[in-house]
Amino acid sequence: MGEKLQVAIVGLGLVGASAGLALRRFQDRVYVIGHDRNPEVAGRARKMGAVDRTEWNLINTVRSADRVILALPLNEIHDTLEAIAGELKTGCVIVDTADVKKPVMAWARELLPDDTYFVGGHPIVVADEATLDAARADLFDQKMFCLTPDLRTNDTAVRLAADVAEALGARPYFLDAEEHDGLVAAVEHLPAIAAAALLSLLTTSSGWGDLRKVAGGQFFASTLLSAADGQAAMDGPFANREIVALWLDRLIGELSAWREQLLNGEEEAVVAQVDRGLAAGRSWLLAQARGNWDDQAPAVDMPTAGSSMRDMMFGRLGRMPERPRRR
Repeated sequence: MGEKLQVAIVGLGLVGASAGLALRRFQDRVYVIGHDRNPEVAGRARKMGAVDRTEWNLINTVRSADRVILALPLNEIHDTLEAIAGELKTGCVIVDTADVKKPVMAWARELLPDDTYFVGGHPIVVADEATLDAARADLFDQKMFCLTPDLRTNDTAVRLAADVAEALGARPYFLDAEEHDGLVAAVEHLPAIAAAALLSLLTTSSGWGDLRKVAGGQFFASTLLSAADGQAAMDGPFANREIVALWLDRLIGELSAWREQLLNGEEEAVVAQVDRGLAAGRSWLLAQARGNWDDQAPAVDMPTAGSSMRDMMFGRLGRMPERPRRR
């Protein structure tokens, strides 16, 4: 492998495999090792070229890594950090991809040694399904990659984590963990709860046998969950439950208002609200696809890596930084 930068990806689903495929752009300079608890998934990721090789043993996966990407469900991160904490190289940079950041940041501070770097991460991507089959090299291109350093995070860690995001093709977006979790509660966890509740209401109804026969595109769109199973779908909302509950209260109030407008025959007002929502939704989808959020300022005024991505992959990240200060 020579002087290749070694990147370990733990978790080879949609995000992990897409990260590996993105890093293939630098395959002459970067060597990617992958691990997944499901050997079949690991083998498929290797076959599709997402990793150079796979390791069935977690410790062997990360022991020599310069960078570690934890592309894992929230409920697997604590135990994984605990398992790898004593095996990481000095100066190793660890970034996770979970959609809740406060608990992850706390676990990292508790478990990881002082001679490693950790910055919470959360790539904002849209995919038809959250499976390995949907993985692609351009999944992160021009998409926001949230990074949540705090006041204890070493400056070098912030720079290196931003470089990792840029290497995947993403745009680093800095904000603190509490702000991140508050935003995600509204646009990720609330929709998940709403979709799951609607799905539960209808499929447990005594009339489901007939309802399912006429359920079509609107039912599909309204009950679509991006997670592969219930545990993955609800990990985030439960970890973030206090803020999610506040948004649920607002949703319940909104539904009550719409109910009254419906019963009162206020069709014109409701149609206008729907049209405004559709226009805002189309604008969001276009901006999300293009990665163009020029009308919004960065959440936190932090230095970005700018044009340093290639320096990172081929130069700066290849050099051992100074020993980190306490996170």
